[in-house]
Amino acid sequence: MKKFNFFNKLYDEDTLAKLVFLKRIHLFEGINKRSLIHVLENLQERTYLKGETIFKQGDIGRALFIVFSGKIALSRIDPATQKSVTIAEVQPGEFFGEMALLEEMPRTATACAIEETRVFMLFKIKLDSLLFANPKIGVIIASQLARILSARIRTYLDKPATD
Repeated sequence: MKKFNFFNKLYDEDTLAKLVFLKRIHLFEGINKRSLIHVLENLQERTYLKGETIFKQGDIGRALFIVFSGKIALSRIDPATQKSVTIAEVQPGEFFGEMALLEEMPRTATACAIEETRVFMLFKIKLDSLLFANPKIGVIIASQLARILSARIRTYLDKPATD
């Protein structure tokens, strides 16, 4: 309890709320509150308006996005019809664009704000500098990222074929 009081004295209410939020993100599981402050310092915050495009399919990925509030639609162009098809909705506490942390390759989907949405962005360059400055944090994030990507691949492979 003393540690929590110590943090309350050092940080404002908004910062404490962000730290509590980040602590619930699966990607940051295992990172203590003090180290989470370093993570927060490396995140960029941005608000997108309803209907605003965050990135388009084919854009080069440079950041992971964590939804703090609002909702994001992820869509892909169906090769057969050339029409946009929504493949997922991302809610607060969820993240997307994680492959950009591994390599700067073209995005596999388009991300658009369904409503006014506040996100935290973790750019690859910031993660790389965090890895260098604090390897323990980097190892935890990299390990969690590997688990998450593995689970997402398994979920995709377990889906029945639609042909």
